[in-house]
Amino acid sequence: MVPATRRPRPPRAPRAPRPYHLGRRQVGVDRTRARILRAARALLMAPGANAFSIDAVARRARVTRATVYQRFGSRTKLLEALFDDMARQGGMWDLADAFRQRDPDEALARFVATFGRFWTVHRPVVRRLFALSVLDPTLGRALRARNEWRRQGLRQILRRLQEPRTNDAIDVLFALTSFHFFDSLAGPDRAPSAVVPDVLRLTRQVLGLAQRQV
Repeated sequence: MVPATRRPRPPRAPRAPRPYHLGRRQVGVDRTRARILRAARALLMAPGANAFSIDAVARRARVTRATVYQRFGSRTKLLEALFDDMARQGGMWDLADAFRQRDPDEALARFVATFGRFWTVHRPVVRRLFALSVLDPTLGRALRARNEWRRQGLRQILRRLQEPRTNDAIDVLFALTSFHFFDSLAGPDRAPSAVVPDVLRLTRQVLGLAQRQV
């Protein structure tokens, strides 16, 4: 008598990772990412730091070079992530509130104030970034790209004034709201945020707007 063959059992479906495992893993990923960004910022501020590289950031963050690439993909992406982190810390997301203002003059005032606060919070690191960008083409391109966002924001606000604006006017406003102008006007004894009323007065003069108190 031939014994009956047993039916093979279907393979078990792989178990989904438990939620708490996923949560702990994500926390670890976030902590590593934050540590890398802190290392990148510290490296930029370190005395005598003339080169910003993935290897240097990895050493400072005490992770492997591969880990930095896994989290960010490239040196340029790491710089962009660092700029985003600085924007979050410096309150740059408040620009959304500026663009929501119905009065374009009030939108301009919020815009100038937001950049005055941002330049104040990150004054030392921004100064260092611009200095390093002279010798670092990749960093220079990344900074110029981010600065162009400010130009586009000014265009949006001025478009709402419903008056023709020349590129020359945009260029002047772009210069007035730059870090270099805030930094120079504030000098060594004041914070960039302290000169917001002066910068706003100048931007309104350029646009021929009635002067208002901040």
